[in-house]
Amino acid sequence: MGKNKQQKTEYTYTQVIPVVCCSDETQINQIMHLCGIPRALTYNKLGSLQGWGLDWKKADPIIRTILKPEDIGLPSKLWEWSVNDTMKAITAQQEAAKVFLSREIWRKYPIQPSQQQRIKWIEINKENKKGEELKVLKLQSLELFPPCTVEIERNRLLELLDKNPAQDKWLHRQFRKQYLRGHTFVRNQIVYQGAGYSCKRITRNTIQLEVAGLIKGKRVTLKLRCRHIIQGQIRLRSNEHGLLEIHCTRTKTLILPPGKSPKKLGIDKGYTEGYYTSEGTKIADGLGKLLTAKTNRISKTNRNRYRLFAHARNNPAKSGTIRKNNLGYKTKKRRLQREKATIQNFIRRDLRLNITSPVEIFCEDLTQPIKGKQQAKQINRKLNQWMKGELQASIEKISLETGSTISVVNPAYTSQVDNPTGTLLGRREGDRFIRYTGDVIQADWNASINIRIRGQDKQITRYMRSSEVQTILVGRTVQYLHSIGYSVAAALDLGLLPSKFKTTALEYESKYYPQGWRVRLSFDLGDSSPLSPTCYSHDQIK
Repeated sequence: MGKNKQQKTEYTYTQVIPVVCCSDETQINQIMHLCGIPRALTYNKLGSLQGWGLDWKKADPIIRTILKPEDIGLPSKLWEWSVNDTMKAITAQQEAAKVFLSREIWRKYPIQPSQQQRIKWIEINKENKKGEELKVLKLQSLELFPPCTVEIERNRLLELLDKNPAQDKWLHRQFRKQYLRGHTFVRNQIVYQGAGYSCKRITRNTIQLEVAGLIKGKRVTLKLRCRHIIQGQIRLRSNEHGLLEIHCTRTKTLILPPGKSPKKLGIDKGYTEGYYTSEGTKIADGLGKLLTAKTNRISKTNRNRYRLFAHARNNPAKSGTIRKNNLGYKTKKRRLQREKATIQNFIRRDLRLNITSPVEIFCEDLTQPIKGKQQAKQINRKLNQWMKGELQASIEKISLETGSTISVVNPAYTSQVDNPTGTLLGRREGDRFIRYTGDVIQADWNASINIRIRGQDKQITRYMRSSEVQTILVGRTVQYLHSIGYSVAAALDLGLLPSKFKTTALEYESKYYPQGWRVRLSFDLGDSSPLSPTCYSHDQIK
């Protein structure tokens, strides 16, 4: 047997390098101010629908029709690099909006049975087929399972999404909701490509960087505390303290563990602990204490700042001193950054201890804002400070280091489903989930198992609405009740089924189960229709 080859992957990150000495800082500040002009023009001209789908290379000629670099005394290349960098930022915002717009399109026109059958047929027959053979196979699948009206309309909207969303009225309305016009007030950075600077080593820990200035042929010299020669695009930036620094990208090669593990892991994100896995392991236990301490400290600080502000307003003689020395944001921002870095290190350290080999990770999609009934102010503060974005970013970082894969699933009702049966029987009370049989399981553990199961559920898709997910789960619940000899009314009387599902469950039962019939539970996750149970007579069940 040959040895497993080592798998490698590249990880790109941004390195911040402080500038020790600058030969002409006044000229650098002037260039930063001038580079802000093409940035603002680019956002004003191309920050909305007019720049949708535009290639960043075509942005500069459009902006030059409004204003030319020689009109403000900025070198042509610095102008071009600023415009290109701004257009790349606009493109990134467009791609983020496309994710939400695609979700709305798939919700309006969900996947159909014919498409599911086509996908399954291709998966069965595509073995050892590549290139032209695979294209022929896909054409054959379209002849065997032709697209229906819903699929054709969905494909039309997805094509318009890349070209011009304004051509369809419904898509244009969704576009206006998800993508807002951008503006920029950045006046503290200059973008340089490789032709705009030169780099050489002075000592082991110091390098010299010569960047293009306002005068052709005369460059500004910068000395940096760095051990490697800088290459590629860089960003010369003035930070909040007025100090110059260089931002450059570096690539790090990571060696992954050999082999691929068939292990599947469901992860539930929480507040008290960062994660609860489907194996019953707590990761980043105690996260809630750190988040609560940060929230309470911020609320207390802000409360005192409001009192100081009121005091300054009522005492004009002391107003200037208070505003200058006590109401600034530099110290406040530094402290918040330290707290966030501490929490990030806490989360990632524990993740690295628990995930050391390649696994298939299933987690919830928590990109949507938290909506629901009005909570107390203290609870709202805690939810606002909950670093759910950092939780997802940490999982992605660890998965990259270990060679794991991440699948994001629909989060609807994952904490209310009884994982052994896949039904809505049972209830959650705090950290406990009480099954209809009376057994008690840890609620987050139950949710993480449901997340792992949902990762393989063909019926419940990621972008499905919660009402649609409820319909599917209620159908499975009613099927299971009839398989064990209970009607919906009996389950409600015995407290097996939560009352909030009463109306949907009774409608489902009256529609699909005539009197004297029972249904055997079938967890065929590949079935395309959640409302098409297989019926059996009473004699057949016996």
